[in-house]
Amino acid sequence: MSRPDLSTSPRAIWRLAWPQMLMMYLVFIMGLITVWVAGQISADVQAALGMVTQCTLLLMVIVMAMSSGALAAVSQSLGAQRLDRAQRYVSITVLGSFGLGFVMAAAGWLLADPILLLLRVPERILPLARDFWDVVMLTLPAQYVYAATGVMFRATRQVIPPLQVAALLCALTLAGSLGFGLGWFGLPAYGAHGILWTNFAAQLAGALCNCLLLRRSNYLHRHAVPDRRWLRVGLPYLLRVALPAGAAQIVWQSGYLMLFVLVASVPVESIAALAGLTAGLRVEAILFMPGMAFNMTAGVLVGNCLGAGDPQRAKRIACNLTAIAAVAMSLVALCLWPFRQDIAALMTQDAATQAQIVAYLEFNLLSTPFSIASTVMGGVMNGAGATRYNLMIFGGGLWIVRLPLGWLLGHQLWGTASGIFAAMLVSQIVQAVCMLHVVLHRNWTRFAMHAHKFSAGEHHPATSAETKGQTA
Repeated sequence: MSRPDLSTSPRAIWRLAWPQMLMMYLVFIMGLITVWVAGQISADVQAALGMVTQCTLLLMVIVMAMSSGALAAVSQSLGAQRLDRAQRYVSITVLGSFGLGFVMAAAGWLLADPILLLLRVPERILPLARDFWDVVMLTLPAQYVYAATGVMFRATRQVIPPLQVAALLCALTLAGSLGFGLGWFGLPAYGAHGILWTNFAAQLAGALCNCLLLRRSNYLHRHAVPDRRWLRVGLPYLLRVALPAGAAQIVWQSGYLMLFVLVASVPVESIAALAGLTAGLRVEAILFMPGMAFNMTAGVLVGNCLGAGDPQRAKRIACNLTAIAAVAMSLVALCLWPFRQDIAALMTQDAATQAQIVAYLEFNLLSTPFSIASTVMGGVMNGAGATRYNLMIFGGGLWIVRLPLGWLLGHQLWGTASGIFAAMLVSQIVQAVCMLHVVLHRNWTRFAMHAHKFSAGEHHPATSAETKGQTA
């Protein structure tokens, strides 16, 4: 296996960023296709699919937490030129995601009714949501593996193979959703179930392809599976990063579920507001997906720099990538602003839902520089292993600012979903300011593994432990 390119030059950063950006857009297109096809069926199907999809994201927190820890561990290991340690972290991440996917799917299937009732799904769409839930739970194990393997490709700077897989999945989703969802191409129209089973096939194909490609690149093979001796030394760091990341994911995704609950229970046009939120989130992904590409790029580069013992270069990369991403995506948001109504008309035929989509876009396009900046800085914390900052800032912004303010504006003062959308803008500003303070004024680089001595004779307690892990 050849040694990875660890350069942080502008050309290297661009080589790492553009495939991830394109891949994020392919993911966006897949999500947009399903929402659009659901909207062509009915607003009820679109709203029910949105609730179930958002709830599924809560069940994804385990694999996202594990992936956050693994990204930090793998990228720092490669920065320290510890290739076999990186292989071991890749192996335990993929195997762990496979097992945990089945556990979470079983739990979700058994607790389906209590979960949907707790979310206060409107009674009109509850039977649809319950029907969709079973298929989504069958998809979850493959979704776990696909998500984890995608992160491992990024951590090892292999960004072209997952892009090719994403293109395949996008084509499969487009053909299947239009064909089996709406009956295009002479195929039988199964409605919403055609969309859901297409997603099942796409996630399964993605998981299998990614595993085969990781094996081909020699990062995933049976000889890299660590034994108990190595796990006793190697797992603590992964858990130290993954536990706050998991808590942050739980806080964040549960908060977004509460956001759906707030929107679903507004006094005016609740079903239209819920469908508008579902569609609006997909449109917002035009801006958010590139932000996530920069988030992942920042995590890998910062991890490489810290693994190589260069915290100053890590800080410089963090600031530069944050500024570039915020400015670039703000310009895209400015270009989209005049076309809010046209975009809404493309998403649904229902006039009330169109109005809600426009209201959502107005507030969230304004929040672009703040949301993108905080997203990229969150990736910096992931790469450094400082995931506790993400937990505190993103969790606080959601539960202390967004939800209480959304309830006050949306339910008490304005009486419409626009109040909740306005609260989202305020919380994004608060998050961005807090994250910027951490990047500029806090010692977040101390959370990295110290695989190198930063100066001759300097002793780092973690070094001896990592050496044991390397020889185990």
